[in-house]
Amino acid sequence: MHTYIIPIPSTINITLNKRQNILLIKSQLGTVNFHLSKFDPKGEILISIEQDSITLKSYSKIAITLKKLLENKFHGVQRGFLIYLQIIGVGYRVEKDQNENILYFKLGHSHDITYKLPQGIRVFLQSGTSLCLFGLDKNQLTQVASSIRKLRPPEPYKGKGIRLLNENIKLKTDLKSSKK
Repeated sequence: MHTYIIPIPSTINITLNKRQNILLIKSQLGTVNFHLSKFDPKGEILISIEQDSITLKSYSKIAITLKKLLENKFHGVQRGFLIYLQIIGVGYRVEKDQNENILYFKLGHSHDITYKLPQGIRVFLQSGTSLCLFGLDKNQLTQVASSIRKLRPPEPYKGKGIRLLNENIKLKTDLKSSKK
């Protein structure tokens, strides 16, 4: 049996709901739920929570993944995560509704695209073509960034579309210009 000890930072409060098998992780920034039953449906991992650490005991390799996911939750509740997206293209831009978490994209279609952000995700518009997503849960944040990117993925010839800030897009060369 392998034992993994995860230190709990002093700024985090953790409670275990044994009936629903959920860890509730709280800090100044907010609260994140962690459903243990999704990762250990058979109950093979033994979890004990002390004042300053969580102990995972298991025969399976799932405990290593569970340890890393818990560390990500701790990081998210303490500092949060940021993902920057960039919109490239003439006339492409994004606007935000001030009252609600709704984004309006102009992406070269005949209509504007409306995107409602889920609870727990905040957006900061740096310009009309650059936005920053902030969230406490890394998995939820990356899913939201991916679904926004899918609204208009970068096309392979000119690279127009929505991309991550540091993403490199490999562009195809034009066949007509390469034959000349």
